[in-house]
Amino acid sequence: MASSTHSRGRRCLALTAAAGLLALTGPVLPATAQPPAPGQPAESGQPPPQNDAFQPDSGPLSPVGPEYQQQTACMAPNPGGGAIEERPWSQMVLGYEQAHSEELTGEGRKIAVIDTGINPHPFLPPVDDGGSSVPGGGANFDCDGHGTIVAGILAAQPNDGSGFIGVAPDAQLMSLRQSSKLWQTQQDGQTVGDTETMAQAVQHAVDSGANVINISQSSCQAIAQAANPNDPFNGALHTAVKNAYERGVVVVAAAGNVEGACQKNPSGDPTTAVLPAWFDDYVLTVASVNEQGAPSEFTVPGPWVDVAAPGEGLVSLDPGPGGTGLASQIATGQGGELGPIQGTSFAAPYVSGLAALIQERGIEEGQQYSAQQVMERIKKTALSPGGTGGRNDIVGHGMIDPMAALHNVIPAEHGKAPADTGPARLDADVIPQKNWPAIMVALGTTGGGIAALIFTAFLINAVKRVRSRQG
Repeated sequence: MASSTHSRGRRCLALTAAAGLLALTGPVLPATAQPPAPGQPAESGQPPPQNDAFQPDSGPLSPVGPEYQQQTACMAPNPGGGAIEERPWSQMVLGYEQAHSEELTGEGRKIAVIDTGINPHPFLPPVDDGGSSVPGGGANFDCDGHGTIVAGILAAQPNDGSGFIGVAPDAQLMSLRQSSKLWQTQQDGQTVGDTETMAQAVQHAVDSGANVINISQSSCQAIAQAANPNDPFNGALHTAVKNAYERGVVVVAAAGNVEGACQKNPSGDPTTAVLPAWFDDYVLTVASVNEQGAPSEFTVPGPWVDVAAPGEGLVSLDPGPGGTGLASQIATGQGGELGPIQGTSFAAPYVSGLAALIQERGIEEGQQYSAQQVMERIKKTALSPGGTGGRNDIVGHGMIDPMAALHNVIPAEHGKAPADTGPARLDADVIPQKNWPAIMVALGTTGGGIAALIFTAFLINAVKRVRSRQG
C-alpha cells in the first residue's frame, strides 16, 4: 500500500505503545483516540494521498509543554537481579546465534529506537542520545521501561550465567524518547507523543546516520482519517518514512495490539488503519506469533502486515531504571501484577536486528543494499503461511527465517547457479540395497559358462572312449 496523510480534530494524536499488554508499576493508562473525521473510507489497497510539501524538523525532538504531568511512578527494577540461565525459545527458534558464529553481529550498523527511551544497562553498550519529547530526563532514561525491553532484544551483549543475547549485539543504538504513557495532560489525559513528533524522530534518526529505525509504537485511526490528505502531521510522518526509504534506511514498525482504538481488522476489508504501518511501501510491518508458531490473539491484522516474529513469552533486559539483570515478566494490570513480556512491540526488534545483519552481510560482499532489497529479502525468505500470493493479513509472509535471509537463498537476486542435480555420494550410514535384476543377469551368465564347460568336458571324454575302441 502506498503512503497516506491523515486528518484529526485536534493537534495531538496519542500514540499507544504497540505492546498494549506492557504496563508499568501503576495502572495501564488508556490511549486517546482521535474523533472520527468526515469523509468516506478509502478503498482498501488504494494508494493514500501524499503531502510531500511538509519538511519535518531535522533537529532534536521538541519537548512538550508544562501541561503534561507525570501521573504514575516509573517502573521499578527487579530487586533479585533477574538471573535467567536458559536461552529463550524465541532465540532458539530464530537461530540468529549462528549468524554471530559467522561474524555477523551488526558491527558498523546504527539502529535508532523511537520509543520511551533506553535505560543504561550492564548488558548494553553506551547508547547515543537522539533527543526527547518527554519531560523528566533525556533519551537515555526510560521511566516506562518499554524502550529498554526493545533495546535488549535488539542488541543485548553476551553475559556470564545467561544464554540470552540480542540479535545484533555489536550494533550501535540511538535512543529517541518520543512518547510515554506516564506523562499526561490534566485536562483530558492526553499522553506524550503524536504523529508529528514521530515524524520528527524519524527524520532526525535519518539525519543522524541511522541505518535501521525501530518503531515499536502505533497510532490506530479510522481508514477515513488515514486517507485524509489535509492533515499535515500524518503527512509529515509519510514524508519522513518515505525519505528514510529513499536514503536506504530500513524502517521497521510493530503491527499494533488489540487495545483501545486498535481493533482487529476483518480479512481483506480493514476498518482501522495502523500508522506508520499504513505507509506500507516504505515500512516493514511486524506481527506477533507465539511459541507454537500461531498468530498471537492480540496482533492487529491488515494488508500492510509484512512478516511476523516471536512476540509472546519473551526474555529481555530488566527494564526498570537501575536494572542490572534480565526479566521474563513485568508489572501488568491495574494492580501491577506480574505478567509475561509480550506484544508486537517486542516482535519488531527481531526484524530490525535482522535488517542490520543483512546490511552488514552486504557490506562484506561489497554491496550496499537498498531499503527495498533488505525488506524484500526478509519477506521472500519468511516461512510462508499460505494464502493468496504466499501471505495473509494476519502474519504477512510468515515468521522470519534469519539464516535463510542471510544466506544466498534467492537465486534471482544473487545470480547464483542452480544446485548440482547429479548423483550424490553414498553416505557411510546408508546400507546398499541389492540390485536383483543385475544379480540375476550375473547368475545367468555364470550358469551358462559352467554348462558350456561341462559340455566341453563331456565331448572330450566321449572322443577318448571312441578312439580307444578303434585302437
